[in-house]
Amino acid sequence: MMYKYRFFIYGFFILMFGISFAVISISLSAKEDSIGYSTEKIELNGIFSIYEGKVYAMVPSNGYYEVKGADPSTFKVIPDNFTDAHIGYDKQHVYAGNIILKGLNPNKLKVVGNNYYTDGETSYYCARNSEKNESLSAVGFILQLAGQSLGIADKPQNYWYPFVELPKHQIYESRPAFATAANAHKAFYKGLELPQADPKTIRPIQIRYWDGDKRESEFYRTDGKRVYYENQLLPLAYNTSLHEIGIESDLPSRNAYLIDPEKGMVYADGHSFDLAKAPYRLISEHLEHANQALFAAKDGLYFYNSESKKVEKAADNPFQNNRFEEISHDVFSSGNRIYYLQASEHWGKKTGLQSRSTHLLELENVQASNLKKISNEAVTYGSVWQAGSRYFYFDDLGSSQLMSSAVYEIKDQATVRYLTTSKELGSDDIRQLSRSGKLSPANAKNVATATTPFGYDWYDSYWIIFGGIAFVLLIVFLMRNKRVDPYLIKDGYLIINNLLFTKYKITDIDKIIFRVERSIKGGGYGGRMQIKMKNGKTSRNTIFSTKVTLTPESETTVKTYINVLRGELAKEGISSEMDR
Repeated sequence: MMYKYRFFIYGFFILMFGISFAVISISLSAKEDSIGYSTEKIELNGIFSIYEGKVYAMVPSNGYYEVKGADPSTFKVIPDNFTDAHIGYDKQHVYAGNIILKGLNPNKLKVVGNNYYTDGETSYYCARNSEKNESLSAVGFILQLAGQSLGIADKPQNYWYPFVELPKHQIYESRPAFATAANAHKAFYKGLELPQADPKTIRPIQIRYWDGDKRESEFYRTDGKRVYYENQLLPLAYNTSLHEIGIESDLPSRNAYLIDPEKGMVYADGHSFDLAKAPYRLISEHLEHANQALFAAKDGLYFYNSESKKVEKAADNPFQNNRFEEISHDVFSSGNRIYYLQASEHWGKKTGLQSRSTHLLELENVQASNLKKISNEAVTYGSVWQAGSRYFYFDDLGSSQLMSSAVYEIKDQATVRYLTTSKELGSDDIRQLSRSGKLSPANAKNVATATTPFGYDWYDSYWIIFGGIAFVLLIVFLMRNKRVDPYLIKDGYLIINNLLFTKYKITDIDKIIFRVERSIKGGGYGGRMQIKMKNGKTSRNTIFSTKVTLTPESETTVKTYINVLRGELAKEGISSEMDR
């Protein structure tokens, strides 16, 4: 059986060897780029430059690439335009970074706007920001990087300026939304069609911030009837109250939340919350002490897990009758209780970031009716509050400024006076008070936790190992108790049944010597055979068992099997003997 599939087996081991060799080559001989940020070169616009008679393009996240075939004497960039700085051209081609935009005529190149480009016949969208090249696999990247280090391949294109060619022979115009354009019949986002969209009325939906600021959404757009997240048509009709909510803090703001006030609905990166649990209410638009955005519904607190791409429930709703008021950034009163947010991260010693969480805490032994603000507006990084004989600092800096909790307790009167009277109080002063213990964690009860797990990539190597073991065990199970002879006879040759498949001409064989040997490690017995040739040479010893099994075999079983083999050899005219 193994002999039949020998070429497949050889190919598999050659591939494994090639990958291993590539990894070793990378680790031992990483080749540096011929040009870097500090290299003296002729800068054209911050992306393109000329060095030693060649044109290079800078691709953020992976440095410089040579623009193969570009003519430095005729190479030009689009002048005074930052958004199109990644586009260059010479007398023959138009380039997105170091890659040719095929079919685009440089002599008729026109900038449409919103990173769309045309020559009147051929048109492209090309993103202004570099992105990871998802079409390049991990194995392909390793092999290309090894080839680069050996001087037999170019630098792998693991980052690029992604581009899409649009339908030909159309006139395109930009539309008032990020990466949006249209022809007479269709609208496009990042070069891909917006299904059923009216190209005349497509426009961005507003982002609304808590302070009244309004901006254009990069992700949500409408034609006045339909609503889109990027290129995805959402299952709702447009109404004028629809808006993306503007969140101040870093991590929660990385997801785009569309709010439909008419139905109380939320869409996170285009994913719909459960309509049956609506209406939803974002508990805070600040979220400086949060890693997730929490939405309150009547039966619970919900959040969007950006890793699983699902809406999950963090806890039952702790707010009395789902009524709460934000009295300070990420601090809430409900009934006569005080709640606040706290962010946390879990890091493994060897595995890096494992998870990020947002906690809703209830401040213990403090009634909202007894709480009053005693600091003035001059304190710009937070505020001081008093509840009877206890004092608290309500923070406005947030976890990105190393203040993970919205509420800290102040233990001494000196710190209270310092916070309420200092006129030049900076963020460093607040952090120092926290580090020194002057601002300490308040006594509180955790009532809700939203967690997003990370860092499971490190398990991959273990899965590969366990998967390999499981595969071997599966093969053993499927072939259990099947006889696999130590040799096979084909076309006048005796062929050893192992990975080498060594051949011996039958007429050159003097005899085959068998012996039974006790296994040192696992117990039981196994067979061993050696071929003695007529010219006096001998083969290597070949170890075998009577069948595919993981259980030890008896001496009698092995002897009986060897006698069967000797009988088969005798029919082929091959002598054999049992070594005592």
